[in-house]
Amino acid sequence: MKKIFTNYKTLALALLVSLSGCDNILEPEPRLDVSTAQAITDKRSAEAALLGAYSELQSNNYYGFEYPALAYLSADEVDWSGSYNFYQQFDLNAIPAENSSIKSVWSQIYRVINVSNNLIDKVPAIEDRNLTEAQRQKLLGEAYFLRALSYFDLGRAWGGVPLVLKPTVDKNSGAGIKRATLQQTYEQVLADLEQAETLLPSLTSRGRASKEAVWALKARLYLYQQNWTKAEEYSTLVISSGKASLVQPYSAFYTGKLTNESILELVYDNSDRNSHANYWLTSSKGGRYEWKPSAAIIQDLRNPQVGGSRSAILGSQVDNGKETVYGQKYSKIGTGEDGAFVLRIAEQYLIRAEARLKQSNLPGGLADLNEVRKRSDLSPLLALDLNAALLAVEQEREVELAFEGHRWYDLIRTGRAETVLGISDKNKFLYPIPNSEILADPDLGPEDQNPGY
Repeated sequence: MKKIFTNYKTLALALLVSLSGCDNILEPEPRLDVSTAQAITDKRSAEAALLGAYSELQSNNYYGFEYPALAYLSADEVDWSGSYNFYQQFDLNAIPAENSSIKSVWSQIYRVINVSNNLIDKVPAIEDRNLTEAQRQKLLGEAYFLRALSYFDLGRAWGGVPLVLKPTVDKNSGAGIKRATLQQTYEQVLADLEQAETLLPSLTSRGRASKEAVWALKARLYLYQQNWTKAEEYSTLVISSGKASLVQPYSAFYTGKLTNESILELVYDNSDRNSHANYWLTSSKGGRYEWKPSAAIIQDLRNPQVGGSRSAILGSQVDNGKETVYGQKYSKIGTGEDGAFVLRIAEQYLIRAEARLKQSNLPGGLADLNEVRKRSDLSPLLALDLNAALLAVEQEREVELAFEGHRWYDLIRTGRAETVLGISDKNKFLYPIPNSEILADPDLGPEDQNPGY
């Protein structure tokens, strides 16, 4: 096989090389590709590398735009309405392995993994009297968390993936690493989270990984694995910690920054912009209007018994008697300061609600469901059986987490995608591995591609 060494295994380590004068902890600075043998040698360079990892996480090829966008385009929340047909392919659930967005997201996630691998490899050996043991543990804990998040996101989108756990230093790095199964991928996620949990302190900054963020991601992982007992256990740890709470009104968490709603939120500014708004807003508001809320989610959000105050995420304008509806959860197009809500407390209540219902705890499941509904000015649901309550949680996740990239994966993990989306070909429930990666990596062959592509 021809070796075109441009794939995820040969990505150079990108570091933020200057920390002076940074008011925003994730403020971007000039980036260089540097020798990994020299990159992380003391406290300052280790901190710079960690900021580099968060910067890669915030990239528009990951949480800053494309990763959640591809998911909400794939589901029934959003209709494509623009000119970029490579996004239309997600709306149609007809994605070729050559799709450019698939390649950019895959590669970007592995960039986060590579910086995390370098930190995990180098930080334990740093000899610097300015680096305390508590600081060393926190650096390592955040690196393990970021690697866990990255592999979780790869797993739910692509299934099992190659597990690269050592730094990339030259074109031969990663040789011999074949594609893992989804079970093995999730086992690696859990192993990294176990490490992070022992190393990270409790939440003090909502823009950085914390022990509560570990618990929240564990709860989500166990939900995907249908381990209801563990999903309830870890969502309860998050909720009981008191470190995050539902804010009112609903719009407060996305119009503000780092509110009590967030367990982990990525913060953007004018020099490090979130790109969602440009694709959601109409031309009169400075956007491209590449996609719009679907008729189904408009109906649910505007239904006073379903959406409640969450209808605020819809904006509209009337021209010549015709209404145009657009999404405004991301609206700060002038500054790019919309946040990326990686983990928030509302999801934890809904995880626990679903986990409790799956264990036949109807009162407990409804109590959590109604806690989220109450924040959105809705009356409680009471007279439901277990099946109806589970469907109510599904609908609640649709409107509560709208446009955040959960709906697609929710319908797949619950086995409801075929019924709700009308997709008869279950091969479409996973994205294709980028064809360029199959060609470039000598350890991957055509047999490693997801079926149907």
